[in-house]
Amino acid sequence: MPAPDRLRGRLRLSHHLWPVLLTATLIGLGVLGLVLLPVLSRRAPLLLVALRPTWGVLVLVGGTVPFVPTLLLAALLRGLLDVGYFALARNNIRSVLLRSLGGSRLVAALTRPNTRTPLLWFCLVNTNVAVDAALGAGDVPMRRFLRFLAVGSLLQTAVYLAAARAASPGMRQAVDWLDAHMTWFVVGGLALALVRIALRSVRRAARDARGNGRDTPTSDIHRPRTNSQSVDRSGRE
Repeated sequence: MPAPDRLRGRLRLSHHLWPVLLTATLIGLGVLGLVLLPVLSRRAPLLLVALRPTWGVLVLVGGTVPFVPTLLLAALLRGLLDVGYFALARNNIRSVLLRSLGGSRLVAALTRPNTRTPLLWFCLVNTNVAVDAALGAGDVPMRRFLRFLAVGSLLQTAVYLAAARAASPGMRQAVDWLDAHMTWFVVGGLALALVRIALRSVRRAARDARGNGRDTPTSDIHRPRTNSQSVDRSGRE
């Protein structure tokens, strides 16, 4: 294989691979932040925001973290996740997205030319997987998407942090409650995981039993001939 062809192949692979790596990394960090939420919400709230910059976390710990650094960090990470979904849809890696969007009809409806401009303005208010995938699957340039996304991420994050500061006494009580019941959260999470594993094993065993039951051969039962059949055959003979 010539060197130019190898370079083109590597560039093509990296072009399709970076959205997958980016999205998977951010989702994995979000899951880790959810697991460590009872611990980090009081001891390291800014680290919790870095792991899981969702609106729930921002409202929960927004009153105990510095405003400007948290605003810049959360807006950047939230925007990167939207960019990952946008690039996944742009590269036609849509099978993972369609399951959470309700099917290909919704994506086809959102990717119409007359809906792209309203969706871009909608990014200033809210961004989600459906909007990112619809804009990525369409002909919206990445630079135009980034302009709306940057402003929207900053505005949304600022609103969440402002709401957290307005309700800071209640949020502090919620954080204290999470810290006091951290052990029960850990035990409950482990118990829930074990229950899910047990249910999956039971369902799998039930499916195997049904499959074995269907494979068993059925006895060939011949119905007795009626009088009309015997008379008809005797007449033909």
